[in-house]
Amino acid sequence: MTVEIRRATIKDIKEILPVWGQLAGFHSDLDPAFTPSPQWPREYGAYLRTLINHDDAIAVVAREQLDVVGYAVGRITTLPSFFEHRYRGYIHDVFVKPEHRRRGIGRQLVDEILRWLEQRSVTLVELTVAANNDAIPFWERLGFRVYMHQMKRDLTSQ
Repeated sequence: MTVEIRRATIKDIKEILPVWGQLAGFHSDLDPAFTPSPQWPREYGAYLRTLINHDDAIAVVAREQLDVVGYAVGRITTLPSFFEHRYRGYIHDVFVKPEHRRRGIGRQLVDEILRWLEQRSVTLVELTVAANNDAIPFWERLGFRVYMHQMKRDLTSQ
């Protein structure tokens, strides 16, 4: 089947929400720190609406026939003026429904975000992936490398 990759619109939000719910469930299984609030559908919908309407962000969807089978979100962040590379791309979410994986859809979603960032003269792209996420080899195949280690400490479990 043919998959269409395109920029998301406000009309896509309703169909993206259950896909994000799957991503949120996957992440909260990896680490409880990722557990979404009970209000997540309304709040994530509002977040997507804001992103879709901003020049410094992009949301893309993968559609197979009438279904959203994946989506991704990217943004441009601006660092203080004392950095040489002030404008950095950041890939927030990339998710493909499990039954549609291993067909290149995730790569196409990421490629669309990378093209968008390149058109805006962004030369450095970052992302965060959980240390125990099976997707690490996917990101490595796309040319991403570890250059920092993000750490956390839970102050409630002392």
